Amino acid sequence: MKWLNHKITKGLKYSALVILFFVAIGFTQRKQNQRVCREIHIDIDDYYDHYFLNEEDVMFLISEGGKHQIMGTLLNELDLKNIESRVKTHKFIRDVQVFKDLKGNLITKVQQRRPIARIIPKQGIHAYISSHGKILPISDRFTARVVLVGGDFAQELLKNDLSETYRGRDLLELLKFIDEDEFWRAQIAQVNIDWDGNIILIPQVGKQYVEFGKLENTAFKFKKLKVFYTKILPSQGWNKYRKVNLNYKNQIICE
Repeated sequence: MKWLNHKITKGLKYSALVILFFVAIGFTQRKQNQRVCREIHIDIDDYYDHYFLNEEDVMFLISEGGKHQIMGTLLNELDLKNIESRVKTHKFIRDVQVFKDLKGNLITKVQQRRPIARIIPKQGIHAYISSHGKILPISDRFTARVVLVGGDFAQELLKNDLSETYRGRDLLELLKFIDEDEFWRAQIAQVNIDWDGNIILIPQVGKQYVEFGKLENTAFKFKKLKVFYTKILPSQGWNKYRKVNLNYKNQIICE
């Protein structure tokens, strides 16, 4: 009988603790809902040292240019998803998280898009290409030092994000290959593409250009090109050749 009473008492204590726990949560939640927004904290990811937007830009998006009163508004009346959607309208913002803390602050964490190339058409405006293939506008605030993309087909690249066309996707893979390799990122200054999809590479150093050909066998072609830069040029001189052709299998044609 004592054992049964002890078990009942223990069960009642446990139930009471559970009830108290949920009461405390409910009290905290009610107290939180009664809080007003005291401050807006904005954290912009500048991991790659890109400064295409600042806190003022984000604040403008949060309030939609002052249309929405954020400071002083009850936290439970703020539509966080709606705020996130407004902030994401900025071309250079890849992702955003908006949440409130226990002190009554609205926290906004912003992740920027990272340009890996700049389109320089023969006519018209320039634009950036992000690491995910998004076409981004040029900024007056900051200029990214990235590989240039020119040639007769460059104008067409401005019409759609690269991920939306087969030729754009192939070009994006090439640009990512260059961007992700420290050697090629320092070596390649410009990528030209013509209407047939043929690629010409312009190096940072030397007078020669590289006939890369179609966007296929990319890794193998760069492997051959690295032989040219690390084996041939050091012995023959950086300005001896005018053209390097990678279109032939297992061969490097230098002229």
